[in-house]
Amino acid sequence: MRTLFKLLFLLCPLPAIASTYTIAAPHLTMHVGDPLPPLIFSISTYSGSYASHFKGQPNLSTTASARSTPGTYPIVVDQGSMTSVDGSNFKLVNGVLEVIAADDIGAKLTNGILYPPGFLSGPGFPVLDVTHNATANLVGDCVTDNAANFAKLLTQNGRRTPATTNGGGAPINLYFPPGCYATSEPLTIYGSFWHLWGAGPQSSIIKLLPNSQAFNSGKPTQFFSPLSVTQNSNFSEYLYNLGIEIGVGNPNAIPFTTVQNNSGSVRNVLIWADDSACPYAINFNRAYPGPMLLKNVAVYGCKLAYSAGQGEFNVTFEGFTTEAQTAGVLDNHYIKASIRHWLSDNSVQALHVYGSTTSNVAVLDSEIRNGASGTAGIAVDPGSSVYLKNLLSTGYNPTESDAGSGPAVNRTGNIVQAWTGTPQSLFNSTQGMDSLHLPVRETPAPNDPPFRQWTKLSQNATDWPAQIQGSSSPTLYAPAGVYLGNAILQVKVPPSVSHLQFYQSKFTSGTPKLILTIADSSTTPLIIDSCPYESCEIIHTGSRPIVLLDTTLYSYTSQNGAGDFYIEDSILSEGANGSILVNFYPSQHIWARQLNLEQHTVDKFHCSGCKMWILGYKTEEPTPSIVLTDNAQAEIFGFFFYQNRAPSDPISANIRLTDSSLFATGWTKVDVPGRGQPNWVIENQGARSSSLATRDVNTSQQLNVFYSFGGGKSSEHEDTGNRKKPSDKK
Repeated sequence: MRTLFKLLFLLCPLPAIASTYTIAAPHLTMHVGDPLPPLIFSISTYSGSYASHFKGQPNLSTTASARSTPGTYPIVVDQGSMTSVDGSNFKLVNGVLEVIAADDIGAKLTNGILYPPGFLSGPGFPVLDVTHNATANLVGDCVTDNAANFAKLLTQNGRRTPATTNGGGAPINLYFPPGCYATSEPLTIYGSFWHLWGAGPQSSIIKLLPNSQAFNSGKPTQFFSPLSVTQNSNFSEYLYNLGIEIGVGNPNAIPFTTVQNNSGSVRNVLIWADDSACPYAINFNRAYPGPMLLKNVAVYGCKLAYSAGQGEFNVTFEGFTTEAQTAGVLDNHYIKASIRHWLSDNSVQALHVYGSTTSNVAVLDSEIRNGASGTAGIAVDPGSSVYLKNLLSTGYNPTESDAGSGPAVNRTGNIVQAWTGTPQSLFNSTQGMDSLHLPVRETPAPNDPPFRQWTKLSQNATDWPAQIQGSSSPTLYAPAGVYLGNAILQVKVPPSVSHLQFYQSKFTSGTPKLILTIADSSTTPLIIDSCPYESCEIIHTGSRPIVLLDTTLYSYTSQNGAGDFYIEDSILSEGANGSILVNFYPSQHIWARQLNLEQHTVDKFHCSGCKMWILGYKTEEPTPSIVLTDNAQAEIFGFFFYQNRAPSDPISANIRLTDSSLFATGWTKVDVPGRGQPNWVIENQGARSSSLATRDVNTSQQLNVFYSFGGGKSSEHEDTGNRKKPSDKK
C-alpha cells in the first residue's frame, strides 16, 4: 500500500507554489526646483537572469515636480509592461519622494543645455554631432542598438586602437543632441584627449539596453570604459551634460569608469540603474584615477555609488547626490577623496573608509539622511583617516564610528567638526585644534547673452587678439578642434569681456600661444573656460577676479594688487620644464577645487599674505608643496603629495610656514624608499623655529590634521550657503 501511495504521488505531483517577488520604489529626496529624479525600483532576490523570470518592467509615477512645495509625495508602482515568464506573482510597494527646501547640498543638475551655432565648426578635429556626421550615425530612439556605430565614433573609425598611448593630436569631440542612445555593448575609448557633450543629463542619455548579454557574465563588466593610458596619462578627458542609464536585467554592469588624470572633470552628469541592480555606479578601481573633479554628479541605485580600490591618486567632489543604494554608498578603499555638498538619502552605510594608512577623506558641508538606526553612517577602519565639517545626519546611530587611530570613537547627531587621531601643531597646540573658518565662496557662473550675440573666434588664431579686444559681446568662443599657428598671441582682455569659452580646443603643440593679460579693475569676474591645453599664459595684474575652469595652463603670474582667483580642475604651471613658480599676494583670495601642480625645480606656490581655500590638491616632485609667508592663511581639505624624486635639500619639508596660518589634512606617497621628505612642516613664528618630522623618508603616510595660527584666524564670516547649521558635536 505504501509503495502504491509513492507511485501515485510521483505520477500526480502537487501543484508548484508560485514565487512572489516584491517590486518596490525607494525613498528619494529632491529640493524645490530640482528636476525630478529617475524613478527606479528594486526587486526582491531571485536566481538566474532577469529575463528568465520577467519580461518588461513596472511603471513608476509621482505627482511631484520641480514646482512642488516641501512635503512627501508617493511614488506609485504599477505593473506596467512587466509580466511573469515563470508564473511568479508580484507584490507592488510604493515609495516616497520627499521634497525639501532648496539649499546648496547635493548635485545641481541642469537640462536643456544649448550651444552656439558654430559649436560644430572647429578646425582639425571638430565636434561631431553623433546623429549627423560622416563617420557613423547614432539613432536616439532608446531602442535601436547602436553598438557598431558607437565603436566607430569612439575609435575614430578604427584610428584609435589598444596601442594608442595619447591621442592628443587627434582628439575625440562628440556632441549628443537630445535623445536616448542605446547600445548592448561596452563603450571603449582608447587614448586620452576625449571630450563628450550633451544637452543635459535627462536630455541626452546613453543607455545600456535591457538584458544585454555582455553584462550577464557573472562578473563586474564596465559599460562606459575608457582604458588607462600608460596607467597615468589620461589627460584632457571630459564628460559634460549627459545621462548614463542602465536598463533592467544587467546585474553586472558598472555604468561609469574613469581614470582622468591631472585635469579632467565630470560635470552635470546623472547615472542610474532602472532596477537598482549594478555592482557600483562609479569605478575608481582601474589604474590610476585622478586627480579629477566631479561637479554636480548624481547617482541613483546600484549596490554602491562608487568603489575606490586604487591608492593613486585623489578625487574631488563638489555637488554630489547619492540615493537608493542597496549595500553601501561610498566604498572608499585606498583612494583620497575631498567631498563637499554631498547629499545622501540611504538606509545603508554612507561612507566606509578603509585601506590602512592609504585612505584619507575630507567631507564638508554635507548631509547623510534617513539612515537605519544601529548603522554607523560613516565607518573609519584602523589606519585610515577622516575629517568632517558641518555634517548633517538623520537616522544613523552613530553618525560616525572612527577606529582610525585606536578604539572606536562614536559620534552621534550632527557634527560641526571631527577628525581622526591627534591633531599636530608646532606652536598652537594649547589653543586646541580648529580650522581657520575662512569664508567659502562658490565659483561664479557666466552671465552670457543670447547666442546670437556671442562672438565666434576665427579658425586662424592670429585673429584672436583683435577679436577679443574689439568684441561687442561679453562672451567669445572657439569651437573645439585643433588650431594651427606658431605665433605668440598677446591679448589685453578688456573689461567688457567676461567669458572666454574654448570648448577644450587646442593648438598643434603645447608651447605658449595665447598670453592673456588681465589688468583692469572691473568687479565682474572674467571666466576662462578650457583655455587651449598647455598653450595659455595668464598675467594677472588688475584687481578683477578671474575664474579658471578645466584648464592646463602654461603659466599663471600675478602681482600685489591682483584680484581674487577661482580655480576648478586646473593646472597653473605646466611650462618651462617645471620651473615656473606660482605666486599669490596679499590682495588675493583664492578658492580652488581640484588643483594640480607639478613643478620639479621650484616650489609649487608661494602665498605671501594671501588667503587660500582648497578642496582637493595634488602635487608631484620633491619641492615644497605649500609655502606661506607674511600672515598668509590657508585651508587645504585633502592633499596628495607624490614624492617621486628624492629632495635635493637634506633639510626640506612638504610645507614651509613663516608667520602664517594653515589647516591641512592629507597624505603623501613615497614611491621608492628614501624619496620622502624628512619633515612635514618647517615653521617660523616670530623668532621661534620648529619642525614636524615625518615618520621616515621611506614610506607613505598620513597627516591626519595639522594646524597653525601663526598668521591669525579669519576675521571674516565663514559662508556655509543656504543650509541648516549643525549642532555642535565634536
